[in-house]
Amino acid sequence: MSSPKTQATAIASMLTVALGAAPNEDESHERVRIEAVIPASLSEAVQLDLIHFLFRTADRFGHSLQRDGTSVLWAEVDHRGP
Repeated sequence: MSSPKTQATAIASMLTVALGAAPNEDESHERVRIEAVIPASLSEAVQLDLIHFLFRTADRFGHSLQRDGTSVLWAEVDHRGP
């Protein structure tokens, strides 16, 4: 299995390519969280590709719809013990 940093980099790279913009990353001692705004124009096929990729790569992922209508896809990768 890849290191958490490698997994997080792969997720960030995939989102950058798919969305055309770099996602936000937040790292703590426990995990790395990657978030990206999903444009309404993103095709269903690309959305499904992203979900399949995250299913295989992230420890957790999800979708949040903000109060302002912004759609955000997020993924988390846990740091593993020594």
